[in-house]
Amino acid sequence: MPEDAASSSATAKQASGVRAIRPGPVQRIAAARLSKSHLETAPITLLGEVEVDALVTLRRALNDDVSRNQGTHVSLTALLVKAIAQALRKHPALNAAFVDGVVHQSDAVHMGVALSMPDDDLVVPVVRDVHRLTLPEVARTLADVAQRARAGRLTLDDVRGATFTLTNPGGVPSARWSTPIIALPQCAILGIGALTRKPVVRGEQVVPGWVLPTSLTVDHRVVNGVPAQRFVDTLHELLAAPSALDLGL
Repeated sequence: MPEDAASSSATAKQASGVRAIRPGPVQRIAAARLSKSHLETAPITLLGEVEVDALVTLRRALNDDVSRNQGTHVSLTALLVKAIAQALRKHPALNAAFVDGVVHQSDAVHMGVALSMPDDDLVVPVVRDVHRLTLPEVARTLADVAQRARAGRLTLDDVRGATFTLTNPGGVPSARWSTPIIALPQCAILGIGALTRKPVVRGEQVVPGWVLPTSLTVDHRVVNGVPAQRFVDTLHELLAAPSALDLGL
């Protein structure tokens, strides 16, 4: 290309206001894994919502009476992690990996919890043996991994070995439903939307209530729609009536 033509092209690109941004290493790894999942799974997503007034009341009561939860602040995510783990123990088909054409169901629940970082990268540390942990232990573990993630101090062991993943874009007020992408070799992932105050029908009345949207994506090669919906139904029942939750308190 002649020098004047090259100069003209460079000037045009600069004038267009377009910036070339090279993805960071975390984003490049995530892109590769998500592309692989998109190519290799047969995903279906089940969308739902559940009234969670009792769950909101429970969380407020726990944080008002810190002696009940060993002085630990309880987040909505911590309660969700415990509820999901309990539902997975009842529906183990979703707590599984698909490796080389073989389904590996796990008795243990190791929960990957997606965290958004200040630079918009996404990391997914793993809370291990959730089914054995009390609610305060889950809350402390989540706080610890979030702090270490922000400080860039997560290890490879912190992000390996999940049997199921929770992604929670509900921190964005407009977030409702999504189509989460499965983290291979897992066979399911749950997305949670924003907790919203909206009109609900109870009996013959319309009253305000807290509603939580859910989006469950499963790999249809491993889990059919009926068992996936049964898992969602169990989870919704636990979230709507959290007295049935085994929180270890």
